[in-house]
Amino acid sequence: MSSLLSEKAFTAVGASGEAYRLSLPEAFAALAADRVAAFPALRPHQAPAFHAFLVQVAAMGCEALDLDHAPGDDPAAWADVLRALTREWPEDEPWRLVTAPDKPAFMQPPVPGGGLDDFDKDLILTPDALDMLVTSKNHDLKAERIVNPQVDDWVFALISLQTQEGQMGKGNYGVARMNGGYSSRSYVRLTPEGGSGAGVMRDVAALLKTGPGAWSPPPIFAHADAKTLLWTLPWDGKEQLSLNSLHPLFVECCRRVRLVEAGDRIAARKAGSEMSRISAKELRGVLGDPWAPIDETEGAKALSITAEGFSYRKVVELLFRGGSRSYRLPYLASPQHAEKARPMRMELAALTRGMGKTEGFHRRCIEMPTQAMNALGSDSAARRAWEQIGAAGDVWSKALRPAILALLQSGPESVNWADKPTGKLADAWQGNFEARVDQVFFHALWASLELDQDAAARAWAVELSGIARTVFSEVRKAAPQRSERRFLSEARSEALFRGGLRKALPSLTQAEETTDG
Repeated sequence: MSSLLSEKAFTAVGASGEAYRLSLPEAFAALAADRVAAFPALRPHQAPAFHAFLVQVAAMGCEALDLDHAPGDDPAAWADVLRALTREWPEDEPWRLVTAPDKPAFMQPPVPGGGLDDFDKDLILTPDALDMLVTSKNHDLKAERIVNPQVDDWVFALISLQTQEGQMGKGNYGVARMNGGYSSRSYVRLTPEGGSGAGVMRDVAALLKTGPGAWSPPPIFAHADAKTLLWTLPWDGKEQLSLNSLHPLFVECCRRVRLVEAGDRIAARKAGSEMSRISAKELRGVLGDPWAPIDETEGAKALSITAEGFSYRKVVELLFRGGSRSYRLPYLASPQHAEKARPMRMELAALTRGMGKTEGFHRRCIEMPTQAMNALGSDSAARRAWEQIGAAGDVWSKALRPAILALLQSGPESVNWADKPTGKLADAWQGNFEARVDQVFFHALWASLELDQDAAARAWAVELSGIARTVFSEVRKAAPQRSERRFLSEARSEALFRGGLRKALPSLTQAEETTDG
């Protein structure tokens, strides 16, 4: 099978909607010119891993050629960059999907001796069956739906599996860049205005300009003859690699997989391993990954995202000090050089994993105007953020929840806080309130940075009161009530709501209290 360096394996879509086919060097050239709007075959959960892969191979390839910047829109120059990482394979085997088993193939380590006897006999016929997602009874995302896979379908699935998979039972170990086998690899970065190519080239330039020391990988990586692409190294499933033999930006390859020709199509075969590919369990994912936040609350470990995803509360914890947990932002989520002078976006992504399951792919993109770029890491911005969070919590606990309970309990003289049925119904509305706060939180935070303390508090109070009023109005329409006490329950719940709102938002004036925001 022809090499990804020469085969037009990737379908890309341009800014005006035109589709065209590209080889891997041509894809890099198009990204460098920011001519790629999308890769249609790239599934959402695969996109962060593909971005990281492109940046890693580009940066290491440029370094191997002693380049201090990435090539422009010249595919031939990009082919040289990629081949600089695989010089010992003049036939480009590491860039082919199918090769002899004793040679590397793309994201597939060579099998010592060339035999596939210990690989599963059952063929995996679709890339999505090879990929890392766990589906249950075809709910949410259908399994094995790519019935006519193209080359790029297999490429994206292999990158996803080999660089962000976790542990899936005995013999199926995960990548080193996460905190434990049932954790997840997180990606947090700043990205400039433009398409996906602008983000790739920004990250490559940042890594090349500063060198490994800037993103502070542990001092255990190789300084000479470092291994870069782990899929080029033979693996029998019994030997581990030590970090002191690897480049800090090494591309992982956590599973033993080989693609084979099955008639007129490609299929995959898998084999287990006796241990993980890299010996790094004790580091808990702290490997200097330039996209991975570090949780420093109780000893350093890579961030593990829960089913909560990147809520506004979690993002504030990541961006600012002062919460119950302490995080260190990764290198590529910090402004580089003159970036504080222009607006950017903060992108956060992770696939939440568990024991034999996934709990959702979480991705968030936050607009970062110039005042936000300058506020990253500042104590004043942190105080504003936590004050906004505190005010939102007060509105729920002091105004909305008591009023909803009074409504559900048909307007008693005093709310029964211990009543479990109405408590459960009331708390179900908290998600509605939190989602509405989430939609406006960061826009309000960045705007507040240009206001004094009192003006910022009033502006946020008006915003919160409008959200609370909207949610309370929806509850009144939807909540079950006894008809004979309807007027009483609505009156008492309204009184509780208004009184609670004044307690929660002391800066709110009487006129502003009735504003719907």
